[in-house]
Amino acid sequence: MEEENKNIDSNKRPIIQDDEIDLIEVVKTIWAGRILILKVTAAFFIIGLIIAFGSKVEYEASCKLMPENQEGLKPNMGGLGSLAGLAGINLDMGGTNALTPELYPEIAKSTPFLIDVWKKPIRFEKQDTLVSSYTFFRDLDRPSFLSLVANYTIGLPIQIKSWLSSSEEENIETQTKEQQIITLSKVETEYLEEFRERISVDVDAKSGILTLTTEMPDAQAAAEVAQISIELLTQYLIDYKIEKAKVNFDFVQARFDETKADFENAQKRLAIFNDRNRNVSTAYGNIEYERLQNEYNLAFEVYKGLASQLEQAKLKVKEETPVFTVLEPVQVPVAKSSPRRTLILMLSVFFGLVFGSGLIFIDKHIFKWRK
Repeated sequence: MEEENKNIDSNKRPIIQDDEIDLIEVVKTIWAGRILILKVTAAFFIIGLIIAFGSKVEYEASCKLMPENQEGLKPNMGGLGSLAGLAGINLDMGGTNALTPELYPEIAKSTPFLIDVWKKPIRFEKQDTLVSSYTFFRDLDRPSFLSLVANYTIGLPIQIKSWLSSSEEENIETQTKEQQIITLSKVETEYLEEFRERISVDVDAKSGILTLTTEMPDAQAAAEVAQISIELLTQYLIDYKIEKAKVNFDFVQARFDETKADFENAQKRLAIFNDRNRNVSTAYGNIEYERLQNEYNLAFEVYKGLASQLEQAKLKVKEETPVFTVLEPVQVPVAKSSPRRTLILMLSVFFGLVFGSGLIFIDKHIFKWRK
């Protein structure tokens, strides 16, 4: 090192003179300290090798959807609304749930959605097994070399703490309609947070195109998780969009069924009375006939009105149901997404050269200052 310092300091010309950098002096300084630079670069290259080949291999799968613009359809309903009005049907265009693109990533990151995804069995080609994502990461997944080193060095206190609390019972309990509560153990919560980072949804602000991306340590699993996620996401969006219309439809359907039964009963009572009192004319019979006829007419009017409302509710559900067009289907990835070994090694060499050169100039100035 002393010899290198002597070589570096052999030329007394300063690198920076009169606020100008002497490039010739810079080159001479770097050349004089080339051995140190090579040593530092070699050390960085070895670190890069460890990172490149010690990191876990991941595969990325994606899918692109184009949601149908529901707002653009409403002006076109004017003619249909006029015809429906003649038939006694009112097509109300208001009171619907707004389905904005900002909701897509929020739904994909929500805990109920993630639990639905990771409970679905998928195939892991490397292990040749069909298990859920949660079971795989809990029982079958093996940490990378770097993860092991980190866990048993800087992460050792956290590792010991997790061992002490490993007796905690694990049991996934999803929310129910009565409770709306999700119960997860500490271990399940940790796996869920890790799994949350493996699914991402991006929406183009101009075109509205939705891109869902998943990352898994197995190519087949990455594609299947993407397919499950996109199917669940579209179903979540549809359920959210038609929630109000569906509640109204279910209510009208129940009332329609009740009214239909009342109408049929009134119809039967009137028919039975007519059969029993054929060719019989009495004052009481005429009054009873009028009463049954009025009951029948009232039941028919109510039945007819609810039938019209039921058709209106059906049209409302169909109108509010969003449609998604698949632009790019899910494909099984053929190349890994990480680690990018070539890029890692190139960056390692680059930072090694920069760091080594920096040491040379720092060492030169410190040596000159001490002298």
